[in-house]
Amino acid sequence: MSDYDHFYGGEVCLLREERKKELKKQIFLKSIKLFKEYGYDNVTVEKIASSCGIAKGTFFNYFPKKEHLLLYLGNSQNDFLCEIIQKYQNVKIKQKLLLIFKDLLSVYLENSDLLKITLSETIRSALKDESRNINLFTETLTALMEEAKTNKEINTRFESRVIASVLVGIYFNTLINWSVSQDISDNIFPIFREQFEMIWEGVEQE
Repeated sequence: MSDYDHFYGGEVCLLREERKKELKKQIFLKSIKLFKEYGYDNVTVEKIASSCGIAKGTFFNYFPKKEHLLLYLGNSQNDFLCEIIQKYQNVKIKQKLLLIFKDLLSVYLENSDLLKITLSETIRSALKDESRNINLFTETLTALMEEAKTNKEINTRFESRVIASVLVGIYFNTLINWSVSQDISDNIFPIFREQFEMIWEGVEQE
């Protein structure tokens, strides 16, 4: 195979993967619109496939079950998390964590209806895939804490994974409290920051 064929083949594969990602995103967005309009329990896979102009089998190529649609945001969030970390790689650890969580929470602020659907269905179904997303989230934050310790940005007696687990806990606690508040249009980040500052004060104590 020539260098040209190798390069061209790689370009075709990349384009194919991009198209798959785009179709998966479109299925997700169309599904969320249907959930909002008819209610989650009243929307079937057949209805989603029909609305997207695809075969039912094509839907299952991207989402094994209807419930997996609700995990799409969590999966995307982990990809988004990696991008955010790169953006703030030269920022000190405390400010870095605040900026990371602010960016993550802003996604839900823009999609408040989606948050309510996702939380209620995820808690109800307790899918293993969501547990994997949470574990990946925790592991990523653990690595950040370890890096901060190595660079002597913080000096704490607590293990990095313990700190990461607590941060993930207050993150989801923030989402739940905000989703059930009377005015969901309120900014979500101050709810998180108040809890974060309390936790961080303990982290920085030797």
